[in-house]
Formats: sequence, structure tokens, C-alpha cells
Amino acid sequence: ALNSLVEHRRVAVKSDNGLGKGFCAAVALLWFMYVHQDSAIALSTAPTFRQVRHILWRQVHRLHRPNAQILGGKMLDTRWEFEDDRYAMGLSAENADQFQGFHSPNMLIVADEAEGVSNEIYEAIEAVMTAADPLVLLIGNPTTVTGAFRRAFYEERQLYQNITISALDSPNVKAGKTVVAGLTSAKWV
Repeated sequence: ALNSLVEHRRVAVKSDNGLGKGFCAAVALLWFMYVHQDSAIALSTAPTFRQVRHILWRQVHRLHRPNAQILGGKMLDTRWEFEDDRYAMGLSAENADQFQGFHSPNMLIVADEAEGVSNEIYEAIEAVMTAADPLVLLIGNPTTVTGAFRRAFYEERQLYQNITISALDSPNVKAGKTVVAGLTSAKWV
């Protein structure tokens, strides 16, 4: 997903459970803030604040902690602060009004569990994307047959770099044993 964000403005990743989507989203957020040393805003969202805090931002904290000296900034619960015009924050997708008023020449928007984010929130995200080069990363499970996440792979696929990751691609499934703890196993598949 990170390589795709370097080359494409919009990336949509669908995969099975337990394949590291939250980890990839956290790496993308950390990378974005690290490479944009000037004005930059990264917004992350998920259907509920519990998911924002306990999925993506838990990973952000876990990856930031051992690299805090290099990455810098002040890490809070669901906010990473550098300066007034350079920060990352997590917002729940429960209210579209939360997305109003964010503007920066460098913007990253990450929608985790994107299949559960409503069309109203996607419209609010589009309104935020008035920056010159906004990046969008949608990550989720392909469990719905309607909505913006599904459209990213069908009706709007020309706008997105699409990535599909199968449970069969898990290193644990390929090896037939646990190679990476926590990832999908052959037994689960």
C-alpha cells in the first residue's frame, strides 16, 4: 500500500481478516508525516471511535514508540502533534461535521474498516480534499455490496489503485506454520 501511495493519489486495499491492514495503514500515516516536514495534515477514520483508537492508533503508537527520536512530534491518544499546521489525528466516522475545516497543501486521509464508513462521511472526505496533492488510503474487508468502498473497486476503479490481498497470500498460510505471529493461519483458512 505504501509503494502505491507514492505513485498514486488514491489507493484502495481489500483483504481478508488478519492480514495486517491496520499495520499497513499505520506505516502509511507515519511515513506521510515523516516525509512532510512542512505543513501537513493526516486524518484517519473508522466507523467508530473505538476502532480508531484500538485498531489504527494502537498500531501507530506501537510503531512510533521505538522510533520516537527519529519520527519526532508529541504522541497523544489519537493525535500526533508537531506544529499548528502539521499533525495527524483520528476521527470517528460517526459525524460528517468532524471533517470540516481541515486544509493543508499536504493531506493524507486514511479510512480503516472502510466498508463500514457511510457515504455521508465519504462526501465530507471529498470536501476536505481541496489540497493540491491529497492522498487517500481506503482499507477494509469486502463485506458489503454497496457504498463508497465497494465503488472504489467497481464504478470508480479508474480513480483508485486497487490492491486485493487474499488470505492465501499470508506467509503463515503459504508456509503451513506460524511465520508471523498474529497473521491469518492455514488452520483459520
